[in-house]
Amino acid sequence: MSADSENARPKLAIIAGGGSAPRHLIETCRRLGRDVFVVCLEGQADTDLAKDAPHAWLPLGAGTRLKQIVEEQQLKEAVMIGSVKRPSIFELKPDLLALKVVMKAGINRAGDDTLLRGIGKAIEQETGMRVIGVQDVFADLLMPEGQLGRHAPNEEALSDIARGIEAAQALGRLDIGQAAVVQQGIVLVVEAAEGTDALILRCAGLRREGPGGVLVKTAKPQQDNRFDLPTIGPDTITVAAKAGLRGVALEAGRSLLIEREKTIALANDAGLFILGIVPAKEKPDA
Repeated sequence: MSADSENARPKLAIIAGGGSAPRHLIETCRRLGRDVFVVCLEGQADTDLAKDAPHAWLPLGAGTRLKQIVEEQQLKEAVMIGSVKRPSIFELKPDLLALKVVMKAGINRAGDDTLLRGIGKAIEQETGMRVIGVQDVFADLLMPEGQLGRHAPNEEALSDIARGIEAAQALGRLDIGQAAVVQQGIVLVVEAAEGTDALILRCAGLRREGPGGVLVKTAKPQQDNRFDLPTIGPDTITVAAKAGLRGVALEAGRSLLIEREKTIALANDAGLFILGIVPAKEKPDA
């Protein structure tokens, strides 16, 4: 897509949580010439995230202020990107508009995907913005199918990947998490609320003798692709190498690969493989 066609698109609201993904998206939009306004979530986004971009800092519960920003900045499209620690209703301290969103989304009852879908729908209804996926802005962030880098999984690793897909998909159907670590056919850990890096560190103390385990990340089968796609980047590879893993498998077409060249280079240096996988589709009930 050309810079001219990007400039024809409306200013993009980036609702930013933690991690490197929001910064990468801001840099990508700058390179493509697309105007952005960054809504940095207090206590979630990195403190220096948007120092060179138009931005505002908002607590999670500031629904009315968000609506004002949308009107002031004439924002038409929004992307929700970055990790967000799930708050309790007491930590959220919502204003009246945010409370309306919370009640619709069911923050203390819904799984993450259901919650994000509800919040996205409420943002669209209350602010008039259209919530889109990161891949709609920059498709090159999507994980491709196949091997990336110099290293390839052997037969044992491929068997662990197949087992990891089963575990991650089962977890996803329950709307709990997206990742599992498998070693020698044994599921060492599955993702809950801690995030991928903490998941990998947790499995380090559980590893068995012999070849290291494999991290497998897939989107939830029912997942809305606009929100919380599985993501890896340089930090993932660094932590995986420290934990003694031998590779990472990420769902192709429904996951994000941040800082691709750097991530692949780190994996090459560490002797880890990166593989884009396509889980088998479930057969409909007869």
